[in-house]
Amino acid sequence: MTLASTGDVDQAVAFADVRAAEKAAELERNVLAAKTVAVYAQDAAECVDLLAMLGLDLADLK
Repeated sequence: MTLASTGDVDQAVAFADVRAAEKAAELERNVLAAKTVAVYAQDAAECVDLLAMLGLDLADLK
């Protein structure tokens, strides 16, 4: 078994940083989508249904 070289570690850190940034951006998009749905929904039930259609869970957006 060999130890990872510094370049491998740097690449792994860079990849983790990119994944974290993408996760944050996805959360931001989902929050914006949920807010938009809430503005245009006629009532709470419709809002919940539309969010479910988009695959969004309010618990995940907190």
